[in-house]
Amino acid sequence: MNFFLITISKIILGILSIIIIFIALVYPVDRILQIHQYDQLKWFALLICTLGFYISGLINKKTPLKLIPLLYISLLLFIPMRCFYFPLIYFLVLFATISLLVTRKEVNKTMKLALLTVMGGLFVYFLFSQPLIIRQGESIKLDQYGKLINGKIVWDFTEKKRKLLPESIFLDSKFVPFDLKSIKNKTLYISFWATWCGPCRAEKPQLEKLKSYFKNNLNIVFIDISVDGNKEKWKEYIESNKPSGIQLISKDYAKTRNLFELSGIPAHLVVNSKGEFIKKRSIDQVYYLLSDSTKLDNFINGMQRKAVKKFTIENFRTVKYIKLDSTKTIYYTTDGKNRLLAPQVNTFLDTLRKMEKTSFVKLQVERKPILNKDSIIYKIGVNISNIETLEDIQTDD
Repeated sequence: MNFFLITISKIILGILSIIIIFIALVYPVDRILQIHQYDQLKWFALLICTLGFYISGLINKKTPLKLIPLLYISLLLFIPMRCFYFPLIYFLVLFATISLLVTRKEVNKTMKLALLTVMGGLFVYFLFSQPLIIRQGESIKLDQYGKLINGKIVWDFTEKKRKLLPESIFLDSKFVPFDLKSIKNKTLYISFWATWCGPCRAEKPQLEKLKSYFKNNLNIVFIDISVDGNKEKWKEYIESNKPSGIQLISKDYAKTRNLFELSGIPAHLVVNSKGEFIKKRSIDQVYYLLSDSTKLDNFINGMQRKAVKKFTIENFRTVKYIKLDSTKTIYYTTDGKNRLLAPQVNTFLDTLRKMEKTSFVKLQVERKPILNKDSIIYKIGVNISNIETLEDIQTDD
């Protein structure tokens, strides 16, 4: 009886040790090392699994082998981490098994060495198969072309290839399978959300406003994909609120999260007509992408417009946004003083307003003008947008 109680106590302690290792690693990785999207890094899940099951194995090295499988209950810990999906779950089981076996006297040294070699090789593969990015702030921010502006890339050995929309089947409101790839030659705006997600529901009005803005554009398709576990609750929500666009639900959140590399929800993807996609968190910042397929392709491929001449931001005044209206008199503000721009610039901006159907324009005015006989010439960089916030990028002079 005492032996049985001691054995069960060791099993429970072994399970608890894995949980403790999980907590002990997550906090420093997230808060101290500030590793970006650590929960998406496969090697991190495997590291937790290896250390946790090794310590658990040491605690239970004298526990009968027939009771050791009870320790695998700890693998359920990886469900909240969204790591419990195919094929990663196979590697978690493999790493857990090897970690337990190397603590057993029944396994000889040669076998242990072979198992550790296999596990080490796989770990190194997973370690360098994904980029390692360190945050330099509370969260990672990207510029207009998806480049990091407050993060440091420690390594990134992945091929710089375009991300194509993966094979993925979802369910529509009648629970009929729906393949995203069945939509051909269209620009897609895909939103991942859930009824239980407060931020998702809070931004719904903003999303519906975006859909309404492009409702007459037949080349743009809006798709909302829910990751709700309760399909009936999701169906009740869409029947009650009647959101526009295609409404789908994921059959497996963990798999969807892995396929689309989602760190959480709400999440939004912009997909061009070629099936290439990129994430764009802010709804407000997609107006200019959806308005122009060329801009969208450039954004996805990380291409910046080439300047006629080198544009050095230090040589230009920082100028506030100008809201374009029907008048031909447009001011810019700098150093707290209002100055009237040259008539030629006003004419250009008025033409821009009519052609681009844009709401705002940002100007970069050169600090030092060019003196040409009796004329004073300023170079002006122009950037247009449908939103009031636009990051500094290289622009045409």
